[in-house]
Amino acid sequence: MEQHSETFEKERTSHFFMVLISFSVIFVGLTFFLNLSILAAEPHDNPTMHTNEEVSQGQRAHWDYLGVENPSHWGMLSKEYLTCEAGNRQSPINITMTHHEEHHQRLVFHYNTSQLHEINNGHTIQVSHVTGCRVDLNDREYKLRQFHFHSPSEHHIEGQAFPMEMHLVHQDEAGHVLVIAVMLKADAAQPVLRTLWKWLPDQVGQEVSIPLELSLTEMLPTSTHHYAYSGSLTTPPCTEGVQWIVLKDPMHVAQQDVDEFVNIIGHNARPIQPLRGRHIDDD
Repeated sequence: MEQHSETFEKERTSHFFMVLISFSVIFVGLTFFLNLSILAAEPHDNPTMHTNEEVSQGQRAHWDYLGVENPSHWGMLSKEYLTCEAGNRQSPINITMTHHEEHHQRLVFHYNTSQLHEINNGHTIQVSHVTGCRVDLNDREYKLRQFHFHSPSEHHIEGQAFPMEMHLVHQDEAGHVLVIAVMLKADAAQPVLRTLWKWLPDQVGQEVSIPLELSLTEMLPTSTHHYAYSGSLTTPPCTEGVQWIVLKDPMHVAQQDVDEFVNIIGHNARPIQPLRGRHIDDD
């Protein structure tokens, strides 16, 4: 009887371990398939370049135009910013006659009136919601994603800086970035800019939707003659492969508007970068 009880106990223990192993296998299997489902549901990273001058502040190291985080230190702030220091095709540049080459490009603006949305991101005033606006460069279409401002100008022409520069950031379907730079001289008020300035968000992170439709073509010179070169974003991560178009004719801005921008944002121009053998196309 004692031997029978011992045998029964062994069989029960064996059966218990078999059940436990079965449940473990089922649990591991369910966990595996659950993880696969989660991975399949997660969005993939966009391989194209970000058209905003900065990606989310929470995802990237902080940088600035002054102090220990100024442009000369950007490359040391994060490994993601190494191109700011090690890149060979950086922006902005000084455009001089000695580096010009004749090159005819077909540049056509298709800008509609649009409602606009302003944000103070701490580094500039950025304007978006520019629906239906695009530019054609050599028959390739680039949609306008946003535009923003720098003071003083980042690019120089023959060593001359302007009080302000506007960057119109475009992107084609393949993700290629085209930035059109417009120099602004402080000699007269410009109606569309004056309207934008009435709604300027003066606190970092503040956003304002302008309850008006504005014609962006009024902010552009009538002539499309320009300089063109291959460069980079002018803020971290300083990604290269950006096509730059710098319009030759400047537009207008009131000195009062320049002063108000600087009071809110401060001076936000990256210093001139070495040309390193690049040619500048002249159209």
